[in-house]
Amino acid sequence: MLNQQQKDHFHAFGFLFFKGLFAEDEVAGINEEADRLWADDKARADFKLSDDNSQHTTPFIEATPKLSWIAEDDRVYETATELIGPGMVWANSEGNVTGYGEARWHPDRRNMSPGELDYPRLKVMLYLDEVSADKGALRVIPGSHKNPLHDTLYPMLERQEGDRDWEPIREADDPSAMPYGVAGDQMPCHVVESKPGDVLFFNQCLWHAAYNGWEGRRYIALKLAAKPTTEQHIATLRWYSNGAFTPHETFLNSDSERLRGLVTQMAELGKA
Repeated sequence: MLNQQQKDHFHAFGFLFFKGLFAEDEVAGINEEADRLWADDKARADFKLSDDNSQHTTPFIEATPKLSWIAEDDRVYETATELIGPGMVWANSEGNVTGYGEARWHPDRRNMSPGELDYPRLKVMLYLDEVSADKGALRVIPGSHKNPLHDTLYPMLERQEGDRDWEPIREADDPSAMPYGVAGDQMPCHVVESKPGDVLFFNQCLWHAAYNGWEGRRYIALKLAAKPTTEQHIATLRWYSNGAFTPHETFLNSDSERLRGLVTQMAELGKA
């Protein structure tokens, strides 16, 4: 159970980090099964790496009970419920093996329409390799999940084709040419240095980045959203997480009331 200081920290700064949330034997089991899933994915005849030379496998923890327990474990489920409220829904998971050295500054969920930043969407990150400031750790800008700071940082993005498609700007050779006069890895921020077993919870509207990464950096991400209660909530879920409306059968048919509860509403909305 979270104390008031932890809740206040999350709502003020947009993230909450727990060291050693999972024990060494649990981490070993997660590693073994995650590596198996990545190997199976890579063995598919139609397998392709992404444009940034990474392996993005989704759905991920839904594919096996050896990982799906993470979503219903008290340390994740109850924490997430306290952060974004009861009735939360599952927005899929992914297992990533990166093929790049940097992920430039961006929010996963943008302020596309009035009230967008007020709809809580949560990402739960488990790094399976040790990461630090000099080695691929996630960096976050505290408080950037809310305005006015969120919108102030939009010079770090550029519009792509279509009204809603944006990507991080390219890193300039001369830092003085960057929007704030500093290189991406010098932006004022908090660096979340992590070891296997640590878990990061963060609001998906929070601006974040990673630098000094390496090919083969592994992490698992669980994505959840507050109970959708408006048409706008449903619309933004369809835009960002359309696959969540056809949830994996292992969650739909699970013996776990928690797992079924995460996906039942999304499945019903998917039929509408």
